[in-house]
Amino acid sequence: MIDARSEVGMQKKYQVFVSSTFRDLADERQDAIRSILDLGHIPAGMELFPAADTEQLTYIKKVIDECDYYVLIMGGRYGSLDEHGVSYTEREYDYAVSTGKVVLAFPHGDLAAIPVGKSETADRMRDNLEQFRVKVMTGRLVREWKSREQLEAMVVKSLVRAMADFPAVGWIRGDAAASEDILVQLNQVRGEKEALRIEVSKLKKAATPQVDNLAGFDESIKVNYKYTHHDRFGSEIRNGSAKLTWREVTQAVLPSFMQPRTRAFISSSLSTYLKEIKDASYSAKVFSTDVDIIASQLMALGLVSSHQANATQGGLTEFLTITEFGKKTLLEFSTVRAKAASS
Repeated sequence: MIDARSEVGMQKKYQVFVSSTFRDLADERQDAIRSILDLGHIPAGMELFPAADTEQLTYIKKVIDECDYYVLIMGGRYGSLDEHGVSYTEREYDYAVSTGKVVLAFPHGDLAAIPVGKSETADRMRDNLEQFRVKVMTGRLVREWKSREQLEAMVVKSLVRAMADFPAVGWIRGDAAASEDILVQLNQVRGEKEALRIEVSKLKKAATPQVDNLAGFDESIKVNYKYTHHDRFGSEIRNGSAKLTWREVTQAVLPSFMQPRTRAFISSSLSTYLKEIKDASYSAKVFSTDVDIIASQLMALGLVSSHQANATQGGLTEFLTITEFGKKTLLEFSTVRAKAASS
């Protein structure tokens, strides 16, 4: 006997909102919309409303609310500004994030290669675009593109993966339901799930520190440490330092927290990294202040979570554990890429 619920699930369609600046990325938007249609899903965008105003933004929010996934394509323009000097594209993105939508972001990977006609020329607009890019690329896995063909393939692959890993509510045809009762039940469950999603989003937002302008993974931190120096006259404790990017810190530290560990493992992990990767000839003990900074940054980026538990020697101790987002980030940083085929 065929399960009616499986029949319904097989016909589910997702609605995907495609956001970008309008004229400079018209072709790329059409490619994304065509790809969504080819996948059998429903694209949504503002092609019929090119003029930007506050009333339109209110309508856009309603459309985003009805969508299951949000796709952001970024090029060399910041876009039309509202009365507060913020682009409508950034407003759309902020709203989608605030509602807990699954956001797939595709910033251009080489702004210098974009034609002048499709780039910002004013310093203020370039600064706004750069700050927007930093916001989008901080604490979120993104895919950078350099050509229409590359972007189109990335959109398809990312959507397929997102729909598999983070299945949304979606839509079904009214006549696809096995019976009116099942359809009523599905709509009821959908409403309950949406209410829970909104509540969870509010709780997460309330529990997560709101930190602006977090350092990106390619920015650096000076890590200070002590080490023992040996020579023919004996040994002495010396201070040293190393300049590491947050990407290096992430790669060095996160594997230690696959199971709950104390902050002390940040120091030991970095000591191992300095010896094995940076060819240090000594064992380093990172300053506790730097350990605290690194732990706070990893938590702010959503890479590790903190909780209290009983220590083996008694009493409560803080333990850090890698998050699911941390695992995905570590996999992204540590995966070996295939070399480009030689011509």
